[in-house]
Amino acid sequence: MKKNRIAIILVIILGSFSFWFIINKRNGTIKETLRDFAVADTASINKIFLADKNGNSVTLERQEAGNWLVNGQYNIRPDALQTLLTTINKIDVKAPVGKNAQNNVIKRLAAKAVKCEIYQNNKLTKAYYVGTETPDMTGTYMILIDLKTMKPSEKAFITYIPGFEGYLTTRYFVEERGWRDRTVFQYIPNEIRSVKVEAPSNQAYNYELSVKGNNKYEIKMLLSNQLLSNLDTLAVKQYLSYFQQLNFESFEVDLKQDQIDSVLKSQPTNILTVTDNKGKTNKVQFYARKNLKGLTDNDGKPLPFDLERMDALLNNGKDFVMVQFYIFGKVLPTPDYFQKETQQIAPGSDKPKNKLKA
Repeated sequence: MKKNRIAIILVIILGSFSFWFIINKRNGTIKETLRDFAVADTASINKIFLADKNGNSVTLERQEAGNWLVNGQYNIRPDALQTLLTTINKIDVKAPVGKNAQNNVIKRLAAKAVKCEIYQNNKLTKAYYVGTETPDMTGTYMILIDLKTMKPSEKAFITYIPGFEGYLTTRYFVEERGWRDRTVFQYIPNEIRSVKVEAPSNQAYNYELSVKGNNKYEIKMLLSNQLLSNLDTLAVKQYLSYFQQLNFESFEVDLKQDQIDSVLKSQPTNILTVTDNKGKTNKVQFYARKNLKGLTDNDGKPLPFDLERMDALLNNGKDFVMVQFYIFGKVLPTPDYFQKETQQIAPGSDKPKNKLKA
């Protein structure tokens, strides 16, 4: 009996010690509040403020309608926003920065880091500095900010996203253009009243497609003022469906402003104007893009222009961007694209030959 009592007492003592050891190991000398970077409820986040040490900053804010704006002016790229929100939600601590490296890491964070402030329901609930990547490129140096003093804490950490190999620095960027939505056209077909396609160097191909009603369309050649005959309704429907989501690739950053001005003084290769049912127009001017990557023809001779990309002026002349041919070429067809294929007899042959669309 006495032995059983001693055994029970030993079990209780060992259990208590184990519990204390686990709790102490979990917290150690580092408070949980110093390493709590993640935000569980990202649905309640309505504002994110990012700023670097050079005075650059962006504010990402959700509007009452549910859409997000960057700096209160432009729609935000959905993919970039979702990546950041996912990072904010899943970020975790891989390890504390080693004791010998703490001072150096904190100094680097003080000199070169991006400050991230997160607001939930208009209240600041989380703030931290995002530093550079670790030498093995699988972690990111970060340090939390005390919301009462708005000063960094005394401990820096290596953060990561479990299951993701890489660092997180590039997800916290402060360039406004990088956050801006890249949509050029976004219409469902029944929102479009008309589409005008112009080729200034060859006005015989200028035309305007008008939607006259359900399955009723007409295409007028602008030079002759004549309607295009033999219209292929299915081709028109397919064409209008292309406008549901057309994005530009990037802002034109390879050209200096004087070079951009020179391009804008030249004649556009095409002008595309879409008018919706409310009478609002969206006009885009396309320009041949100079060959900046040393592209050559089959004989090895340098090409004067890029064959894969064009420059474009949009948003009422405010933005000069780069677009891809394979994305926008399909909304700049010649008029015969919209005509039904006709059977033609090839010279010297008794077999019909199909007319190909442009």
